Amino acid sequence: MDIKRLNSGTDSVYQLFCEYAEGEQLYKRLTRDEFENRFFAPEEGYEKVFLTAENGATAAGIAAGVIKLGGNVSYVTLILVAREYRRMGLGTALISALEAALKTPLTEKIEFSFYNPQSLPWIVPGTPRHDHPGYPGVDMINTGYVFMKVMGYRDYAYQNSYYHKLENYKMPADIEMIEKEAAKLGYAVTYYDKNRHYGAEECMDKIGSAGWKSTVLNNIATEGAPPLLIAEHVEADNGTARMVGFTGPVYVQPSGRGYLAGIAVDPDHRGHGLGKLLFCKLCQALKDEGAEFMTLFTGETNKARNIYEAAGMKVVRCFSCMRKEIK
Repeated sequence: MDIKRLNSGTDSVYQLFCEYAEGEQLYKRLTRDEFENRFFAPEEGYEKVFLTAENGATAAGIAAGVIKLGGNVSYVTLILVAREYRRMGLGTALISALEAALKTPLTEKIEFSFYNPQSLPWIVPGTPRHDHPGYPGVDMINTGYVFMKVMGYRDYAYQNSYYHKLENYKMPADIEMIEKEAAKLGYAVTYYDKNRHYGAEECMDKIGSAGWKSTVLNNIATEGAPPLLIAEHVEADNGTARMVGFTGPVYVQPSGRGYLAGIAVDPDHRGHGLGKLLFCKLCQALKDEGAEFMTLFTGETNKARNIYEAAGMKVVRCFSCMRKEIK
């Protein structure tokens, strides 16, 4: 069976993807235009690779990935073989061909991970098509996980995906107690007000994430941007307050998902439960804005999981970030 590289999607290839999406595979079913844009439309800084194995006019399997130009890492996005063509060596042939296509003189490793810029949206099982915008690795329940191990890929991190239906969300009683105790020390969670709050850049520098800093500073500088929830610390009687943490912004995506860019607290102001309070306030604010649910993922060992679980979020899927070293 021939394996060839495509520059645009065929009906057979698209139908194969849709047949397994939102079922055996968690991937969200894409429209034809979405499929074409995701896998074939040019994107600055990246080269997309899409392979198909065909039996006549029928797509028996597909494989996709992306090369980060000028970088030392390439990414696997998708490997899929139709049931009737499995256990014939086709999956092995596809991943081998994809690896060859993803190699450049600079390539040191190939990953199936949340860093993939071509990551696909997926559907949380057992929900009314509640989605998450990024696929954070290899689904550890799917047989593809063992297949990737057989092909020489090794786990280097685990990502837990969390879900919370917001319909009946209510601030937990223990978080209300945290809020009262924090207030005694001058802390509160509120919306950012440029006329009242100061110290945003300093706060973000202490948090130490360049990506979050850019997101937060752009948000508070943009007129009409979705409001940002912050933790404040009142240090004077003049009505001003220092920003010491953030979450949000408060924005409901078209799917009904409550958005989350990030959450963090200035290290100098941790230990008062502000992270949990921020996130619970975000859940309430998103619910009030009409959000139906929230999804997010975080590392297995990331202490932020305590924040999410305190708000009632539950782990619904576990993913492995996998890597193969290229010699």
